[in-house]
Amino acid sequence: MKITMPSDCGNAPRLGIVGDFAVKWAAGDAAALSLWLSDDARWTVVGAGIHSGPGAAGQAMPPFTPERVQVISVITHGRLASCDGYLEAGSRRVAFSHTFRFAGASKTAKVVELRSYCIETQDS
Repeated sequence: MKITMPSDCGNAPRLGIVGDFAVKWAAGDAAALSLWLSDDARWTVVGAGIHSGPGAAGQAMPPFTPERVQVISVITHGRLASCDGYLEAGSRRVAFSHTFRFAGASKTAKVVELRSYCIETQDS
């Protein structure tokens, strides 16, 4: 899988964590994602369902295995973070946006709430 990240994605610990989370999600690595989810985490995939706890990672995967993932931006502020980008495989393309709320501002705080928006678009 070809991965493209924003050039500023490693300047702060939380930027790297969020960018890495998006890549692990794109790769379908539920085991790695579940380590970042708190026991009471709530992951809403808008239009598809709400999942709870670390097991939510296995239920919120992309609709296909991408050949390419591009994370366009990562924004963090205290306990909040977001990232967006797209996944591609053949002629399929999904634009995504993830919005995170962490349990605290430390770099080891786990995700307590996550909202994901995934929209399949025509590849241009």
